[in-house]
Amino acid sequence: MKISVGLLLKSPERFSVPVAFSIDNGPEAMNTKNSDYPVTKSTNSDGEQTITLLLPTLNEINGMRLIIPQLQVDLFDEIIVLDGGSADGTIEYAKSQGLRVIRQKRKGLAAGIYDAVYEMQTDYVIEFSPDGNCLVEHLPELVSKLKAGFDLVVVSRYLPPAFSEDDTLITGIGNFLFTRMFRLLGQSKCTDVLGIFRGYRCRILRSKDFKHFLLGPVLEPLTSGYCAIKKLRICEIPGIEKARVGGETKNFIPYNGTCILLMFLRLMLFKLTGWKL
Repeated sequence: MKISVGLLLKSPERFSVPVAFSIDNGPEAMNTKNSDYPVTKSTNSDGEQTITLLLPTLNEINGMRLIIPQLQVDLFDEIIVLDGGSADGTIEYAKSQGLRVIRQKRKGLAAGIYDAVYEMQTDYVIEFSPDGNCLVEHLPELVSKLKAGFDLVVVSRYLPPAFSEDDTLITGIGNFLFTRMFRLLGQSKCTDVLGIFRGYRCRILRSKDFKHFLLGPVLEPLTSGYCAIKKLRICEIPGIEKARVGGETKNFIPYNGTCILLMFLRLMLFKLTGWKL
């Protein structure tokens, strides 16, 4: 089965995907006007805000074969495979399914996502890892929350009753500690600042300060921290993280952790003093 996708395409075909439940993070979901972040609405032919599903890949052929047939493609206006140099047939499979494939211009997942999102024409982007960690069952609720006006929606692995099957003791402790640290940047009682499964307004990455704080291979904590500082509307929904399908994780934990810590310290300095270190 081929999936033909492109900007402002809505397929009439629907796959049967159960809707995930959601829990707004209560009064922590805020909407504050900010001069650095002009809120404008661009719509498709149906009068709705537009969404790109972004699939970052690096040798993920096993996960792609599992995930792509399950996608409810008419949830999105565009689907893009962002490839970091796969050599296992990932690119060829994606193209055979009618998916648009773009190759990273720079090394590193964060740089690749930043460059791709910066050039997008849609209002929102959803980051979805096609390695089996992210479940397609959560996509309808995530899309619904974005269209309700939230600036950032995170599918949290730690918002009850969700859990992670992919965490190790070290990554679990790291996720817990960094999430508690990033809570200090705003009023949102977030539960997951590191997970890739999230959707947000593309304009956030184009804000004049965002790129300054981007450090290392991890972009997701910066979206959480930046939205908290700017008092944008943040929402979480619970979502189980499954064990990855095939391949190996590309995370280098000591380096990633150091970059996230430095990112937090720079954001906190900016919050307290307005200085951009």
